[in-house]
Amino acid sequence: MKHLLYCIVQQDLDEPPPEPGMCVVAAHGLAAVVSRVEETSSAPSVSSLLAYERVVEAIHARHAVIPLRYGCLMESESAIIRLLEDHSQEYEALLGRLRGMTEMGIRVLCPARPGFLPESPLSSGTAYLASLRNRYSSGNSLAPEEAQLADQITGLLSGCYIKEQREIAPADQGRLLSLYFLTPKNDVERFRNKARQICPPGGTKLLLSGPWPPYNFAASLG
Repeated sequence: MKHLLYCIVQQDLDEPPPEPGMCVVAAHGLAAVVSRVEETSSAPSVSSLLAYERVVEAIHARHAVIPLRYGCLMESESAIIRLLEDHSQEYEALLGRLRGMTEMGIRVLCPARPGFLPESPLSSGTAYLASLRNRYSSGNSLAPEEAQLADQITGLLSGCYIKEQREIAPADQGRLLSLYFLTPKNDVERFRNKARQICPPGGTKLLLSGPWPPYNFAASLG
């Protein structure tokens, strides 16, 4: 049996874990919320992932948390205690920055631009792939018009968040621009109201989500 970690909190967690079979491993002023699981090579089911997220969300609703992505396994309670000991200062500082914070997200589906379609129908496949390579030769970096759109959105939301992150990824119908915002919990409604004022370019689809535990602003375990 191994231990699946959900999140790290302050040691003064004043309530039992939200689900049966879970426990809290505490040391050095910190606590890890965990459950014992059988190690398996198969992918987790959707229901397992949703149940995991619900646990983290329930704790985040009442406490500052360092949320962990699903799949963080430790060999034993003693290994968890060593983890808390080795990173106690890092985790204390991170919990301080995340206290009272939540994460809001905006996803923008940017359609493929006709201007980047091949000019000659005789070389459609090769030219189109070449145009994509040239356009996105920097890998996962934003194209100029994507960066401009991200700047416009973050500028409109100025004052509603403390920190933001950007990601771009390919999508079936274009490119998916994901914006993440570390937002004070008491500013969530103001954030939503400002987000409703966003007028994306024609053909662009926008989705607002959150509040969520601040996964994108939690340092990875070292």
